[in-house]
Amino acid sequence: MTEANSPEVHRALRVTVRSTYIDNPMDELVNEELAYFVKNIDDFKAGAPSPRRGVFIYGPSGTGKTTTVKHAIAKMPEFLPYVNKYGQTVRPALYVKMPHQCAKRDFVVQILKAMGLPTEGTLAQLRDTMMEQLKEREISLLHLDELQHTVRSNTAKAFEAIQDLLKEMLDRDDWHLHMVLSGMPRIHKMRQDKQIFRRTHNIPFHTMDFEADEDWIKTLMAKVAKDGCGLTFAADVKTPEFRERLSLAVHGAWGTMIEVIQNASFRALDRGRTQLTKVDFAREYEKASGLTDEENVFLVSNYRDLAGSETLVSLMED
Repeated sequence: MTEANSPEVHRALRVTVRSTYIDNPMDELVNEELAYFVKNIDDFKAGAPSPRRGVFIYGPSGTGKTTTVKHAIAKMPEFLPYVNKYGQTVRPALYVKMPHQCAKRDFVVQILKAMGLPTEGTLAQLRDTMMEQLKEREISLLHLDELQHTVRSNTAKAFEAIQDLLKEMLDRDDWHLHMVLSGMPRIHKMRQDKQIFRRTHNIPFHTMDFEADEDWIKTLMAKVAKDGCGLTFAADVKTPEFRERLSLAVHGAWGTMIEVIQNASFRALDRGRTQLTKVDFAREYEKASGLTDEENVFLVSNYRDLAGSETLVSLMED
């Protein structure tokens, strides 16, 4: 085995490829929203902020919501860690992933855990601690992810309790907290409350349409397989038909498409090849979906008939 094909080299390449961010069509909107947050925080300090201190970012599974938001936050100097005048490290941005079962107490506890704080006590005590510590730790941006769990797992009364808490967090007059609220499309139900509607903006993430977004699919193929993995393309992955099959396989989901291209590329490299083929995609798709060759969108002749049924995203939906 040559050094170039050693497990260590392949491992390093996988890590590099998976950690390389690829620009997507939603970057501009998310960047603009965070820039608005920065301006509104300054306006808060000046005594005249806009009441809109949050943004709902929602879309189907695999469309790149979380990755896009995290990347955008990491580029904003105002939300990066810094050392204050007391020599303490301040982290203005806090990411919290909501648990699958998420009533009001679970919601509060998860935020406290993200801050590394104890979670014993009554709900009222925990709520007060959370509100105090968000200000004490100078957290300006709170990103709550997988927020659909607050909608799915709660009764109407429990859901309204979380809505009330969100309104309180978005309407603080003692601290300039701003919030990114991300998850599956059902989180839009949160915004049906008129007060939350008036306090938030809205950025929907959509799946790609093959005909409209074929150039983006070409870009992903080139960025991941060619630039990232150093592969060339076999004739059977250069065609518009192949790109349509790829789009259907992931139901147009941006993030899932990147993952599929990565795994197919890694398969080719693991076998000592320098060329990416349709078979690499078919075999990786089989592993991920559990579907047979007769159901595999990369292999069957009637691949358009599978749209909306045997696709990776449809199998992942909860």
